[in-house]
Amino acid sequence: MRIRQSAAAVAIAGAVVLGVGACSDDADDTGTPASTSQSAEAPAPGSASAPAGESGDAAPAPDPTSEDLTNESAQKILRVAVDASSSKEDVEKVVDTSVPGTVTMIQAYAKASNAAGYTADIYTVKEVAVTGDTAQATVAIKSPHAPVPVDVNLSFAKIDGQWKLSSDAVKMLASFAQQYGG
Repeated sequence: MRIRQSAAAVAIAGAVVLGVGACSDDADDTGTPASTSQSAEAPAPGSASAPAGESGDAAPAPDPTSEDLTNESAQKILRVAVDASSSKEDVEKVVDTSVPGTVTMIQAYAKASNAAGYTADIYTVKEVAVTGDTAQATVAIKSPHAPVPVDVNLSFAKIDGQWKLSSDAVKMLASFAQQYGG
């Protein structure tokens, strides 16, 4: 498991380093990223979006942050968190904000990683294991620079009845860029 996370760190960090300079103009400077974490746990959902086109066929998507965490709901949470186009308010809805700087950290990661080709659609939740108010998700990250996806574990936490990407998962993602000069 540690080797796969290290491989993911190398693959993502290499690309993220290319876009890290774009993060320095962030208007929200609530602090610097917290210390890095090499392991993160998160529940992960399945597909993030419904096909476009046929308007009457799909029911409205359920709130991905409430009730039981599934592969699909974890997927939606993760993709909002790592999408550079997500607003600060949207990110705050899906990320544990109890640690100062977490929102800034994930937005900086999203901006840099998206610029390097690591867009939100390359993260695929394969499996979620829920234990009480915490969950672990196995997430496949398809690198635009590597032939096969790499699995990482991200954690999710249920906070005030809502599932969110944990601050540990945010630190782990941010560490990909930090490990290699980001």
